[in-house]
Amino acid sequence: MKDNGFMIDSDGICLFITLTLRTSLAGRLVLIFLNTMCAGIIILATTERITALALVSALVFLFLIRYSLWNFYGKEYLTINTKSIRYQHDYGFFKTTPQISKIGTSLMVQGQNIYQTGKSKQVRLVFISHNEHDFPEEVYHVAIPITQKNANAVIRGINLLYLDKVTDDYSLPPIHMN
Repeated sequence: MKDNGFMIDSDGICLFITLTLRTSLAGRLVLIFLNTMCAGIIILATTERITALALVSALVFLFLIRYSLWNFYGKEYLTINTKSIRYQHDYGFFKTTPQISKIGTSLMVQGQNIYQTGKSKQVRLVFISHNEHDFPEEVYHVAIPITQKNANAVIRGINLLYLDKVTDDYSLPPIHMN
């Protein structure tokens, strides 16, 4: 099985991370079967004028379609700087509105191990910040697990962001020749 997609980029101020979900063929086939079965129930219920069954099946179908779109086209976009984390989920045909979480004095990243059969060791990133009372609190956790090697790349990128912030805060002003 393939690992989930991972791409990281930085402009010196922000860290841009794109995570892509890659599901198995068997999982996709099961979702296609469930979608067609649910659509068939909706059609049968409307033709037989069973409104309660049609409404319940339509609600289940909407949730199933969203879940299917996530498993077929799911992407997660993260933009991290020293002040906030911006995240957005992409379902292929639509995107959620970007959400922003403020970061306190510092940002820590932890990898929670996820054990899946048939895949290499996966981790789910958890971003933890310290609030105004210096207590740690979870700011965000990613929805798509990645490999440990990719998680280490994210940790290095965040450390570089904070290292650049510290050097900018404590360095002398630049010299300009007139």
